[in-house]
Amino acid sequence: MDNKPVKTPCRRFLSLAGVTTTAFFAGCTSETPRSMTKTTTEETSTDRTTTETTETIINPKPTLRTKYNSRKRYGSPGTSFDTFENPDLWEAQEGEKTPDTEMKRTGSQSLKMTGHDGHHVILQRRFDEPMDFSDRDISAMIRTTTPSKIGFYIYLLDTDGNEAALELRNITYRTPDIGWFRTCPGVFEVSETEPDLTNIDRMKLQVTNATSDDVEAWVDDVRFHPKPEKGYIILSWDDGKRSYYEHGAPVHDKYDFPAVLTQPPRLKAVEEDYFMSLDELHERQSKGDEIVAHGSVDAQFDEISASKLDGILRRNKKWLLDREFGGANFIVYPGNSYDATALDVVGKCHYMGGMNQSGNVNTTGVYGFDPLVLPRTIGEDLEISKRVVDNVTKYRNCGILNFHDFGNSNTLSVSDYKKLLAHIDGTLGVEVITFSDLWRMRTDTTI
Repeated sequence: MDNKPVKTPCRRFLSLAGVTTTAFFAGCTSETPRSMTKTTTEETSTDRTTTETTETIINPKPTLRTKYNSRKRYGSPGTSFDTFENPDLWEAQEGEKTPDTEMKRTGSQSLKMTGHDGHHVILQRRFDEPMDFSDRDISAMIRTTTPSKIGFYIYLLDTDGNEAALELRNITYRTPDIGWFRTCPGVFEVSETEPDLTNIDRMKLQVTNATSDDVEAWVDDVRFHPKPEKGYIILSWDDGKRSYYEHGAPVHDKYDFPAVLTQPPRLKAVEEDYFMSLDELHERQSKGDEIVAHGSVDAQFDEISASKLDGILRRNKKWLLDREFGGANFIVYPGNSYDATALDVVGKCHYMGGMNQSGNVNTTGVYGFDPLVLPRTIGEDLEISKRVVDNVTKYRNCGILNFHDFGNSNTLSVSDYKKLLAHIDGTLGVEVITFSDLWRMRTDTTI
């Protein structure tokens, strides 16, 4: 097969690795609570080249099997804040907190959070002195036996009680086989009077209860991360449908915005009129779009055996490799379905993927997310999609907006999609990127 060049749009890579490192670490040095350590436990990537003036993080060249387990290598990014060795620092304002020495991720114990009969769980910690979060994101390890019933929120409150809500809106981990994962939620909303993020004196952790039943979750290893210098948007299209090629791609080309496209759920679908052909997929790749792995809801990842899943992943990735698609290191789970076993299997073929999906704003910090448990927002409502753009711009997070087909109810109309891209183009401080770009930043161990 002839080599097909991949275009790098001119708007991209201007400052993808930019980060306000000085302000972040200066804040940690001057305002560190007594329980906070300043060590980083992630391993250093060897996939790196250095010149006299810049250092470029290189994504691993796609191979059928990954060269390392991304969740292990990059499982503890940033700077440790609290591993719950002293649970008395946290006040249970609603629900119950219980130190748990059996179910733990880091150190000797975690905190179990339990809400009974439809009640939420809210824990609060007051800082010894106000802290500056204007250049900080926050992540935590969580685990739950009731994933379909909860969300996980982090609240930052300033000295006047004004707050910012950082929210993982929905967890699509399937029961009963659950596992730990790291979440680094972006800002969902702020109070009517915006908080002074340079003067935060309290943090709250909340497990929301969307039912009348009991819920439980464990939290561990809260960590801080620097923010990048801008916000990022990923425009992600599942299934390789022709409607994107006919109606979406021309708008992307107008603004020089890349998209992330998945392979079709059935590989032979490239021969059907409803899907993009191989030539059309290669054309989109040459114009900056990235083609990544996918699967079919007929074989959802949480419902099939590990051996069957491994066979599907290897088959689908080989299809991408054989056809010279550069996004083969990344994957979108069909139906957003996965469990702990599936994540172990996926990690043998892919470095990054997901998703935890919500119909409302559902964004992430750039440097602290779990490599295989990314969050995304359904791109079905123009105003919500614009809010994703506005929030990630203002708070320097990353938002993944997901689309399927312009004829579907879970996807914006063509006219609204044009309005969304025009809104992005007219917004200063945000950049449209691909999965490769996001992974390049996530694995940058120089920050």
